[in-house]
Amino acid sequence: MLSRYGAANSYGKTLIPNYYCFILERFKMKLMKNTPLRAPLKSWDFYASFLDRQALEFSKNSDIEVLEDYKEKYNWSFNIKEELPKLNFDVIILTNIDQEIEWVNKGFKKMTGYPVNFTKGKTPRFLQGEKTSLETSSRIRDNIEKQFRFKEKVLNYRKNGDVYICEIEIVPLKNKEGILTHLLALEKEVYR
Repeated sequence: MLSRYGAANSYGKTLIPNYYCFILERFKMKLMKNTPLRAPLKSWDFYASFLDRQALEFSKNSDIEVLEDYKEKYNWSFNIKEELPKLNFDVIILTNIDQEIEWVNKGFKKMTGYPVNFTKGKTPRFLQGEKTSLETSSRIRDNIEKQFRFKEKVLNYRKNGDVYICEIEIVPLKNKEGILTHLLALEKEVYR
């Protein structure tokens, strides 16, 4: 049964939030071709966690497809299809070499509260605030200038002003000639 919050069982408990219903609908044709979802209606409780994981995997695969298009356009040497599935992240931010955001995935809105279209042309620094460590910001800048791949934890701010700790992994994206064209930030919220 569908409720305004997503798929629900017969007791009205929401099992699959609307976000995941949207993802499942969006990839319905892909699901039918590659991974048919067949389960008796009475087994939704049992399959809810499976469907949740599968929806996240489909979302991640969609993000990889978008990045593959960028890879083809800019001739990156970084193997997206091989590397990204191994990494643990919720948010992807792609910036140019001036650190202006060109693309973020849908996980960005979920983590920060900012709409995806709000980010284009801004730098990720707009997420930082008065409690963000200047020392951490300096380390991030230094590593970016040196074109190192690195991980760092930074204190960021959501749209509503709440503070959260974000673990970022920055991957410099170079073309086949070795020239840096973009930076890829893979982020997840951590709890100390």
